[in-house]
Amino acid sequence: MNHPTLTLKPAKEYPIKAGHPWIFSNAIEREPRSELGDLVIVESYGGEPLGIGMINPQNSIRVRMITRDATIPIDTDFLSNRLKELDGLKKAYLPTKTSGYRLCHADADGLPGLIVDRYSDALVFQISTAGMERLKDKVIEALQKTFKPVILVERSDLDSRGQEGLTATAPEIHHGTLKGPLLFMEHGIKFVADLMQGQKTGFFLDQRETRQRIRELSKGRRVLNLFAYSGASSVYAALGGATEITTVDTSASALELAKQNLKLNGLNPEDEERFQFMEADVFELFKTKSFKAPYDLIICDPPAFAKSSAGVMRALEAYKSLNQRCLWMLHEGGILVSSSCSGRVSAEDFRNTLRIAAGHTGREARVLDFLGQPFDHTEKLSFPEGRYLKTAILEITRAAKEIV
Repeated sequence: MNHPTLTLKPAKEYPIKAGHPWIFSNAIEREPRSELGDLVIVESYGGEPLGIGMINPQNSIRVRMITRDATIPIDTDFLSNRLKELDGLKKAYLPTKTSGYRLCHADADGLPGLIVDRYSDALVFQISTAGMERLKDKVIEALQKTFKPVILVERSDLDSRGQEGLTATAPEIHHGTLKGPLLFMEHGIKFVADLMQGQKTGFFLDQRETRQRIRELSKGRRVLNLFAYSGASSVYAALGGATEITTVDTSASALELAKQNLKLNGLNPEDEERFQFMEADVFELFKTKSFKAPYDLIICDPPAFAKSSAGVMRALEAYKSLNQRCLWMLHEGGILVSSSCSGRVSAEDFRNTLRIAAGHTGREARVLDFLGQPFDHTEKLSFPEGRYLKTAILEITRAAKEIV
């Protein structure tokens, strides 16, 4: 190994020793000449080897650590062993009858910029950093060697790659043949994921725990599922005994996927009167007041509103406005399941925004639950920047103003 050496400033080694995967440019004493995505050996100011990282000389996050062992080769065997270890860790905590989960969660799992999601015997991966892009051939080889997937799909169609000097790439099948959406299970419930054209890697695996709570809370309730995508929460609500479910999304293909998921689980969305589908923009529907309020349970899981620090205030205003409308449409005893997947918005800021929204609508609410990302979307204690998902489950205990 002939990796160049990068030296940190005094006392800047402690976050790395605690497990933080990032080194910022202002923590560096001496930086070697490097190309985008090169591997570098990181050492303390006193010369202690701290491990190997991937460098991006164009980014304020200058180095992303891939190992604390400064002597190990970063090759196919390294990647294969790390992925195999991660799979064992994730499987140990999976619910029964669940074959869809996140196998690798990028920096928090020690493989910066690499996402790998598993759907039964199919794997979908995403690469978002320059360093991991340089290792892509080895990543593909390691995934095939370790898991022998029936299908291996790459979904590096990410605008965020631009921050690393990369361009988004079209979805690509690296192994196998894909004839349509792929079947997998979650808590014994059947779903299909659109691996090539669906959002994220084909399914929102990170809301598994929230969906289970929705199932527990839905009996006898009128449910409104906003930003529904594949209708997974609608399936859980139906199986939980909801009396009426309205599923809303801007995409006709997403709503068709939602109907398919309902049918897979013995439900008939076309013949049962309790199922309604609306192809529309949620914000536009709020303007026209097209909803049949009041509802007993509203699920609000919008896309990320803040993709940079500059967008946080605008995002908080959007969350306030959106949740204010949802709260208006719930009567006393109703439940709001509200999520934010904006990593730039902290859990406390999100809670505070919900509190302000409730105040503006004259509602009082108690917190039934406040969920983060599930264990397979790893959150490291030493890496708070890796927290992104927040879901509040609120029960309306007083509705002072009329439903609008």
